Amino acid sequence: MELKDIKGIGKKTLEILNKNNIFTIKNLIYCFPKSYEIYEENINLFNAGEKTLISATLISNPTFAKYKANVSITIFYVNYLNKKLKCVLFSTEYLRYKLHLGNKIFLYGKYKNINNEFLIDKVLFGDNISFCKPLYNISGINDSKITKIIQEIFNYNIIVKETLPIELIKKYKLIEISNYIYKAHFPNTKNDIIQVERRKKYEEFFWYLIRLEAIKDIRNSEIKEKRIIDDTLLQKFIDNIPFELTQDQNNAISVIKKDVLSNKVMNRLIQGDVSCGKSMVAYIFSLMLISSNFQVAIMVPSEYLALQQYNEAKIYFEKLGFIVELLTSKIKQKDKDDIIERINSGRVNLIIGTHSLLNNNIRFKKLGGVVIDEQHRFGVEQRKELITKYEGVDALYLTATPIPRSLGLGYFGDLDITSIRMLPQGRKKIVTKQLNYNQIDILFDCINKEISLKHQIYVVVPKVLEGSNNEGINIKKCYDLFIKKLPNARIGFTHGRLKNNDKNKVMEDFYNHQLDILISTTVIEVGINVKNATVMAIMDAYKFGLAELHQLRGRVGRGNFDSYCFLVSDIKSTRIDVIEKETDGFNISEQDFILRGPGDYIGSIQSGFDNLSYASFEKDFKIWKVAKVDAINYFIKFKNEEIDSKIFKDILKDKNIGNIS
Repeated sequence: MELKDIKGIGKKTLEILNKNNIFTIKNLIYCFPKSYEIYEENINLFNAGEKTLISATLISNPTFAKYKANVSITIFYVNYLNKKLKCVLFSTEYLRYKLHLGNKIFLYGKYKNINNEFLIDKVLFGDNISFCKPLYNISGINDSKITKIIQEIFNYNIIVKETLPIELIKKYKLIEISNYIYKAHFPNTKNDIIQVERRKKYEEFFWYLIRLEAIKDIRNSEIKEKRIIDDTLLQKFIDNIPFELTQDQNNAISVIKKDVLSNKVMNRLIQGDVSCGKSMVAYIFSLMLISSNFQVAIMVPSEYLALQQYNEAKIYFEKLGFIVELLTSKIKQKDKDDIIERINSGRVNLIIGTHSLLNNNIRFKKLGGVVIDEQHRFGVEQRKELITKYEGVDALYLTATPIPRSLGLGYFGDLDITSIRMLPQGRKKIVTKQLNYNQIDILFDCINKEISLKHQIYVVVPKVLEGSNNEGINIKKCYDLFIKKLPNARIGFTHGRLKNNDKNKVMEDFYNHQLDILISTTVIEVGINVKNATVMAIMDAYKFGLAELHQLRGRVGRGNFDSYCFLVSDIKSTRIDVIEKETDGFNISEQDFILRGPGDYIGSIQSGFDNLSYASFEKDFKIWKVAKVDAINYFIKFKNEEIDSKIFKDILKDKNIGNIS
């Protein structure tokens, strides 16, 4: 049976489901609600004026009147807690035939003490009522329609195969699969939701950890080709670096060298604060392998960052006689074909690019190492894809988002982790200051001064266009303001909705100092390296997370100039207070973790990839702990073929399991 065969799914609805990545019945029934609206009767919520359910008896006939054009109002009275209560409902004339004296009804809404009236969102009738409304995250279709369609699917008495070992279900008294999926969509009580959440979190952890075990197993079972590092060449490279490496960088290099010389494949994450010198460590790792007659690929998340890395790497590697190439979608096809041919024949030592490096036409002659820059943008499945495509290849992952240890051990459980905390010598502390919009001339005075010194300025805003409530600043408002205040400055803007070519052109103009000021959304958050930039102005700073604010601040202070970060906001925020006082990214990550909670923290870091949708490493630690033991034990049984390998493999491949969105 296909989706189109289900009652309620016409051509238009099918197109909308497909746009939401729902193509099969299985996709749809595993598309669990993001949350639930629980209709719970609570006298404390009632008295506090919060939304709650009340059960009451109708003691008057309803009256109907026009409130505004096209909006009607219904008023009736009920007996609630032995008191007469006025009830107000908008646009519901259909209730004329449903509301009768003496009826017992359920009303969901909030109480206004001033007028002694109850403003109603929903009226519920009958005894067999579901007091838990599922809220989905499927754009283009309302929740009620999704619920009806899923109910139609269950009317066919579908059979769903169990995805957890039966003994684990019994051991933890988890709800079995059919009941689990049904109650996820149609809970009758709060306890139903609790039972669904218990299984959901356990199952997500279990399969997540199984996948980590699979990745570790692939790595541990590989014996790579021996590397012989040319230490003389390595020293020449280090001597060419125009600054002294920090102790943390040297420690990371030592650990990496040991990994490279080992017969086991390296799988290491370097986490370090903005501007700590991770890229230089990655170059030295690359040289270790190139000097051993291997090729190395460096993959970054955007074309502009790839170009930036390419220009920097060429300076160091071409001095030593090695060939560095750039591969992005912007390169003409003829040139791209030539580069790929030279990669495949082994005539390129270091290749830098975007996801285009995963192109099936690329067949490295002798790939020895891969560097993934901004690792936080890649999830478990991406790591798995990479290491299975390039067997016996050492992998170095970089992230500029320091992660609290407990989360790091969970999310990156298949990686060895090294931290770089020290900044290179000569880096000056960035002066960080809060301003409200009445003080904004302080910002413009500073910008004028910096432009006169031939320095450059970043300005970041939280949104591209006007919101529905016209609240806050956007690209256009900000651009108009800066043009008015700084008429002689060369100002450009960029954001994620621009075409890649237009976006890259603006970035290049700023990099080449053809612009004094770059106004942008957070597309410049990661990796941009303009040493001449000395001012970062973050408008409506309260709308950004702590990690974002710190990453944005890290775009300046990369040269040896005094640098400034202005946090402009009329709304006070604990995050702004923290970022003004604290400069250490590791300390900030811990503060961010405390303020936002582990679920939000992981969600923002891993957004769009294999993040945990329901469970969190800290809040659900007890579940995590038992799931980890179970996952290890069951992976061993799978390896030893003590359980049905085919079923296990099928489930392991199924991205719906343990990662339901």
